[in-house]
Amino acid sequence: MGTIQIVTVIFFFLSVIMALLCHHQSEAQAPIPNSGDCFSSIKKVKGCVDAVKAATKGDFKGLSKDCCHAINGLVNHCFLILFPGKPYIALRVKHACYGN
Repeated sequence: MGTIQIVTVIFFFLSVIMALLCHHQSEAQAPIPNSGDCFSSIKKVKGCVDAVKAATKGDFKGLSKDCCHAINGLVNHCFLILFPGKPYIALRVKHACYGN
C-alpha cells in the first residue's frame, strides 16, 4: 500500500470516529421547551405578559426590570415561540432590556 492509500484510510477512519462522536453529543441536548414553559416565568411577573404583547407591536415602555430579568432567563427556543415569525422582535426586546 502506498502512502496516499494509507493517508486516505486513516482520514476515512478518523472521519467515521468524529461522526459518531458528534452524533453522540447531539443526543444529550436539552429538549425544546413548550409554550407553557416559556410563558410560565413571564406570567409570574406582574404586567410582563402585556409588556411582551406590546413589544411585538414596537412598544417597549412596559418592560420593567423584573420583566426583563424573566425574558433574559428564557432559552433561545422560547423566543421563537413568544415571537412567531418575528425573530427580529426578540433582538429588539433583548436590546431594550439591556439598559434595565
